[in-house]
Amino acid sequence: MDKTISFIGAGKMAEAIIAGLLSSKKVTGKQIIISDKYDKRRIEIEETYNVRTVTTNTVCVTEGDISFLAVKPQDMADVLEQCKETLAQKLVVSIAAGIEISFLEGYIGKQTRIIRVMPNIAATVGEGMSVIMKNNAADATDINLVKELLMGAGDVIEIKNEGLFHAVTALSGSGPAYVFAFLEALSDAGVRMGLSRDVSNKLAVQTVIGAGKMAKESELSFATLREAVTSPAGTTAEALAILEAKGVRSAIIEAVKAAALRSKEISTKS
Repeated sequence: MDKTISFIGAGKMAEAIIAGLLSSKKVTGKQIIISDKYDKRRIEIEETYNVRTVTTNTVCVTEGDISFLAVKPQDMADVLEQCKETLAQKLVVSIAAGIEISFLEGYIGKQTRIIRVMPNIAATVGEGMSVIMKNNAADATDINLVKELLMGAGDVIEIKNEGLFHAVTALSGSGPAYVFAFLEALSDAGVRMGLSRDVSNKLAVQTVIGAGKMAKESELSFATLREAVTSPAGTTAEALAILEAKGVRSAIIEAVKAAALRSKEISTKS
């Protein structure tokens, strides 16, 4: 790909996407230019990934073909005000949580090609999940270009209803944290039963990786896969009975619903 990509903001999610892009060799470090308001962060990213950094957002946007907006939601209005004339000429990709397309259009115009993305942190290791949606000004070429870029950092799904971004944020955006919490619990259980922490961690991580890969590659439902591991009156059946009795399934559902509700509360509209 011969495009230059600008990143306004160099937080964890931007870094995850940058790392995924570079590891997939979709682009080189010379094709990425970054601005961030913190000098220390710019230097850190430049030295880690051998990309170019600049001190001003306007320069960053001007020199890129595609502009990723990766600033905190509370900083977005200032960035849009600074760069609105230049952004209006670019393909704009927003990865800012809670920032709706109409908010972006309010500053840079409905004629600007805009793609909204909800990625997740697993993009760092090339296994991210990104959900994307375009505005009316963007076309199939734009959406396919962004898909190609993001697929270097994992999988991509396009949706048409922006209201579903709250559910996406709650499920896949926040999801890695739920998995990490589950891994902590599995490892703690192993330690309590006499395993070393190193062994418990390895068992927990590989179990989740293996189960995830099976689920991804199988055409069977999650329930069918679960049943295949569960022998009548066996150890797995006993453990699952405890999870049901403790309400783990309903707790997970309620947790995701709470995250979606919070996403709605902090969403920024026009």
